[in-house]
Amino acid sequence: MAWYPDLSMCSYFGPEFGACLLAVGWLERGHSFPTGSVDPAVYARLLELLKNPWEPAITLGFHRCDLCLYEGVPGKRNLFIPADGKVLVCPELITHYMNAHAYQPPEEFCRAVLACPAMRSMAYLKALLADARPLVQFGTG
Repeated sequence: MAWYPDLSMCSYFGPEFGACLLAVGWLERGHSFPTGSVDPAVYARLLELLKNPWEPAITLGFHRCDLCLYEGVPGKRNLFIPADGKVLVCPELITHYMNAHAYQPPEEFCRAVLACPAMRSMAYLKALLADARPLVQFGTG
């Protein structure tokens, strides 16, 4: 998996979408990350949003957590969270990172997760259109 510092431009999905996507939770061995407690409501909401996340495209393959000592947990999906003019994007492994490695996402991300409309709802689509129209158009085209 690619590593990005939290809240940096995320070009993983193509440079044309990097301007509207900010990375959160793209962790990799050899790069430090913040640790600490996180409101359990944020973790629970992430689990709910990850049940059927909207994604602009299907990706092939999966990634394993390389922070684990032995065989890392696999993940293949990504979560797009609208947040005041931008979209925060994290790998599905974020919940594993929080639970097993004490990763503490930025407060801005935690607030956006708690405020995020239900996946695939009209409110979610409208928020994405407002914050990342090119990404949404790509995902529906």
